[in-house]
Amino acid sequence: MLHIIWLVLKIIGISFCVISLLVLYKRFTLLIFGKSAQGYIVGYGNSTRGIRGVEAYPYKVKYEYQNQEYIAQSLESVSIFIGDVPNKNINKQVIVYFKTNKPEVVTIKEFKGTTILGILFLILGVLTMIV
Repeated sequence: MLHIIWLVLKIIGISFCVISLLVLYKRFTLLIFGKSAQGYIVGYGNSTRGIRGVEAYPYKVKYEYQNQEYIAQSLESVSIFIGDVPNKNINKQVIVYFKTNKPEVVTIKEFKGTTILGILFLILGVLTMIV
């Protein structure tokens, strides 16, 4: 029985590490290799339901690059209770990073939540595999 619990913990730890590395890879790829532009948060994308009555809405950001205007969805999001209406950071001026071959996906430089979450998942995954 103890062997099964140990195996399940290893699988969970590996899963956490893989998820965190994917999130961190996406964010840092955009920050390091992407182009930057100044934009404004203009709204929210479709929600993702989480656990315990929480929804996450990705930010919609309007920005201009090479005289063309884009409305993109960010990697970052705002979390609210189900039934509430999101209104955080609307019209906030931000710096976004994106790839020119996929300008509809951005990361917002000022929002570090994605990085923090990725690092926490990585630490949690490593600790789970050690135990």
